[in-house]
Amino acid sequence: MWEILNIKPTNELSVIKKAYARKLKQHHPEDDPEGYQRLREAYDQAVRAAKRNLKFDSFRDLTEEAAVERGESGQDEHEGDDNLVVVPSRMLFADPAARVKSTEERLNEFIEKVTGVYRDIAQRIDIDSWLKLLNDDMMWDVKLQREVRQRMTVFLERYPYLPRDVWQLLESSFCWKERAQDDRESFSRQFPNVFLHVFAEPYYATSLRFTFLTKAGDIDCEAFLRYRLGALLALKHNHMEQAEEMLERAYELFPDDPDLLRLQAEYYLRLGSLSRALTAIDRWMALTPDDLELYWYRARIYVKSNRLTEAIHDVTYFLSHDPGHLGALSLAAKCYTKLGDPASARDMYLRLLEQQPDDIEALVCLAEGGHPETGPTSMPASPAASVDPLPARDTERTAPHLPEQQAGANKSSFFSIKNLPLILVLGWFFLCVIRMFFR
Repeated sequence: MWEILNIKPTNELSVIKKAYARKLKQHHPEDDPEGYQRLREAYDQAVRAAKRNLKFDSFRDLTEEAAVERGESGQDEHEGDDNLVVVPSRMLFADPAARVKSTEERLNEFIEKVTGVYRDIAQRIDIDSWLKLLNDDMMWDVKLQREVRQRMTVFLERYPYLPRDVWQLLESSFCWKERAQDDRESFSRQFPNVFLHVFAEPYYATSLRFTFLTKAGDIDCEAFLRYRLGALLALKHNHMEQAEEMLERAYELFPDDPDLLRLQAEYYLRLGSLSRALTAIDRWMALTPDDLELYWYRARIYVKSNRLTEAIHDVTYFLSHDPGHLGALSLAAKCYTKLGDPASARDMYLRLLEQQPDDIEALVCLAEGGHPETGPTSMPASPAASVDPLPARDTERTAPHLPEQQAGANKSSFFSIKNLPLILVLGWFFLCVIRMFFR
């Protein structure tokens, strides 16, 4: 465990915590779950060992001190003295004021600490604040672990608005998934908010960022976060009236949140109000000019507006930083096709096939388009310009559908030499489907 933490064995809890915080940057729960699990186990073992050693040292010191007070060091000098006066130990007569706190008092104090961290938005979004709480003595008391988990579950049901990494940390400590595995339905009824963040839709429920709230000033953060999350989920389920209401209420409280503006852009995009969607993106870009996702969103809106040259500019910039993004590669290929640049379109489709060799859309378009210098250059008109709904951040492109054949084409013209590449691709596709069906 010390090797994983990259420190020498120590009983200093502060040293262990600092080492854990340093290593956590290398093994983030979202990016490296296996590395994070090993790091977390090593950290837990180190803390337990340190606390065990500290308790042993403290007990040994008290024992030696008590022995001195009883006069054990001079026992031989007074052996047989019937009038010997023995000084009582402090271990036997403790200070009455230092009484042992009841279980209920300790639990209440722990929840008060949790409440203090949650109410301070800067601490709420700081994972180290939660790490400190999870290292509280209450968490190491085996007899109280069940009660602590129950109290925390009740608390988080009422106050669920936390960043994704904090939710992942809490899940690793309280293991709701494992403990509620046999009765998820009952758990979802009793704790719907915890269920939403841990079980049902952990990606959507925790995809929104919190850092800009530190600049929000004196607003009702809980109301804002409730409305913003409500808008996200309403867009996911395509409940447009509810999304509109949630967006308006959130905007009244804090209009300068980038993720809220992203949701606004998505809402207007679905309504077909492209100018208002672009206005929301312009405000978003003013707040976070280095956010790559802006260019991906704006490129999709430009395609919708048939502003293909501007769309190519944005999607090319996006691909320069994320060259393997399937949706961006497909969008770029379709833009080049509409602009009459089949060579660039072919290059985009080839790059897409490097990432996803079974992409039917790319295979069909390449087969129909042929080589840009020697073969036919026409490619099917793409339903491509339609914009996939993306209510959550960095959502991937969904699998494309085969283009429909034009109405009125007869069988003899379809099975011609000209369509042989397409026939071969379709035959290969259906063969794969049949093999999967009978496997």
